[in-house]
Amino acid sequence: MQIMGTCTTCHDTFNVGNHSLPLPLDIGTGRSLLYETDPNSIAGLQQLRAPTLPCVRVGLHAGCACGTAYYTSDPGKALISGQCSDISRGKGLILRGLAARAPYFHNGVAASLQQVVNFYNKRFQIDLSQQQMQDLINFLQTL
Repeated sequence: MQIMGTCTTCHDTFNVGNHSLPLPLDIGTGRSLLYETDPNSIAGLQQLRAPTLPCVRVGLHAGCACGTAYYTSDPGKALISGQCSDISRGKGLILRGLAARAPYFHNGVAASLQQVVNFYNKRFQIDLSQQQMQDLINFLQTL
């Protein structure tokens, strides 16, 4: 499922930038370039450094997706729920104080806010100009 929106679709808590709903999302940062097939995900992952966490194979042995394998460095909520739909899903992080909390994403694959912005711009085809990306980085550094 794809959700069309803006930054504030997920970071919607006023003056905090937290996600107000308990809705875990998979934005794709835990996926492996070696096994990814979606071109937008590949473009986004190419903006990040390789994860220092191991890439694990999660295989499904029952149900309608039996035999399907997922490769991720962030199993996410699936470790709690046991549901394949929760693989790589996690809670959106709070934006307040973001500049002081590098590396970014649950698995630490973005060393800088520049990499974060580049990832979102490519992964979700936002098509920001260089000036807009710099403006966004400057804004995130003020939170």
